[in-house]
Amino acid sequence: LPWCPAKPSASSSSNSPKPLTPYYDERFYGYGKNKIQHVSHLRYRGVPFSVLPISFVVHHPHPESGVKQVWNDKKKNALHGDMDKLYRDYMNELGEVYKGVKDKIPQCDR
Repeated sequence: LPWCPAKPSASSSSNSPKPLTPYYDERFYGYGKNKIQHVSHLRYRGVPFSVLPISFVVHHPHPESGVKQVWNDKKKNALHGDMDKLYRDYMNELGEVYKGVKDKIPQCDR
């Protein structure tokens, strides 16, 4: 089964479902930017976001993973810089793909 919610495509001759959300871009690996990339793509596709005023999330702190240690060590490892550059390039790609799309969700600047 696909990881994302899907609905049958009316225009498709097969029974394979059409994803309701874009897939994660597999170029983002290791630690960092994968969820940011996905939310950015959702914004460009015009997916609305909502604040749930009577909800909350609990995050249980855990030890820092080895991958996060690599991410944070910018002097010895290029992962952080590589993913930052890839994200800038990715945003430019999204801008080209969704050029002229009117219902993009604006980014909050606060």
